[in-house]
Amino acid sequence: MRFVSRISAVLAILMLAGPLRAADPRTCALTPDVVATADLLLVDPRNERRFWRDRFSADAAYLLIRYGELPEPAARALVDRLAARTKPPQRIEELRLAMLPPAERKPAYLAARTTPVPGPGNLSVLRAFILDGEADWLFADVARAVAGGAPPQPVMALQVALARALADLDRDASAAVAAKAEAHGLWTLARDLAAMRGDMEAWLATVRRSPQPPADTRALASLFAPVWRGSLMPGITRPARDTLPADLAAAVDLLDANRPAGAEGFDMVLDLLGVAPAASILATAVNQTGEVRLVKEVVAPLLKGIRDRRIDPATDGDAIRALILAGTIHVLGPERARTLLASFPGPGNSWPAANALVTLERSLTRRTLAAYVRGEAPAPGRPPLLSADFDWSGWMNAASAIRRREPAPDSYRIVEAEVLFAAGRHAEALGVLRALGPTDEVRQQAYTMLVTLDQRCGGALWPQAPVFEPLYRFPPRRP
Repeated sequence: MRFVSRISAVLAILMLAGPLRAADPRTCALTPDVVATADLLLVDPRNERRFWRDRFSADAAYLLIRYGELPEPAARALVDRLAARTKPPQRIEELRLAMLPPAERKPAYLAARTTPVPGPGNLSVLRAFILDGEADWLFADVARAVAGGAPPQPVMALQVALARALADLDRDASAAVAAKAEAHGLWTLARDLAAMRGDMEAWLATVRRSPQPPADTRALASLFAPVWRGSLMPGITRPARDTLPADLAAAVDLLDANRPAGAEGFDMVLDLLGVAPAASILATAVNQTGEVRLVKEVVAPLLKGIRDRRIDPATDGDAIRALILAGTIHVLGPERARTLLASFPGPGNSWPAANALVTLERSLTRRTLAAYVRGEAPAPGRPPLLSADFDWSGWMNAASAIRRREPAPDSYRIVEAEVLFAAGRHAEALGVLRALGPTDEVRQQAYTMLVTLDQRCGGALWPQAPVFEPLYRFPPRRP
């Protein structure tokens, strides 16, 4: 319990000034930084390795279009130019179709598709159809595929994924889409949309109207379990038991009575992932060890700190990761914790693309050096949580060079950019990366910066990685 108190005390120290909701890109003070970082990522990387893939340029183009408020001709010219590269960016076709006007999107989509049931790489496009008033056509198209003998599994997977892609719709829009889905026999989509908007009366009514309603309370409980457990989509608020219809309350009683030991801990991990994707490393650690103390002494205090608005996950992922490192070492012990964290990769948008221990230690180091670089604190000592082989002296030398307004040694320029960014000197960090040229390492670091800036600003890349692959969302347009 003493450690829980220490974590709570640290959370208070890390209390952040930024708002919990992302700002409007049109008014966000960080918009110029987002645009400049996206511009850097759109420079042709000229990488000729055989199996190399451009994983960043499509996201960068999307954010440049959204934050830069590019006119439609300029946006289309940008996407066409990227698509014409020898190695086009991944997802560039998804971006192109999502941003097309409705009258052009449908023939382009039909010409490009290769299967009767859309796959996961089309979610941004399907969302655009729905928001632009084409839900009836889209659902009828899927229904024709079902009638034509499409396998049930991809149809079910499509409905689950599409509900997640529409989770941000307001209640009225969500209910309208659900009604259209039900009219075309897409019962899973209709049901999941009701759950996403927290309407359990509508969820139950949809289930009861479906062609194969649950035969008894046990069957109903099995169907309701993903909603009640929070696995339908992390971040969606689960209903309170006393607000449930009587049949669902009975189903919940059955679920809770048969709940395996420790299951509540995994529910809490899902809740944390929904509000703080930066905590994905902790979720993996809990999953691999099954250690209940990680939940009680690390997950629970972090989740409470976020819910109490004492820490803003959009503003400072480094603070969260520093706490995760401290908590994991305390619970598991230094040797076991470091062995575990070194055994699996860090999040996909972190640099270096190495193990989780490296990711956490770099976060702790950036946070430790940021105040010193800003001139707000004296030179810090080596944090005791760092591994013996972590290059603290190299990082400290880079930070000292920044204080002297000198460039860091050549082999520490990426470190220099990381520390500058952590200190809030985004333009200078970007200048360092630009001077280094569009190498893989530079692009990975720039992408990490881009995602972080977007989360602090408009949150246009949603849902947040690494929990989900983000969607390309555009304002509704009518045919």
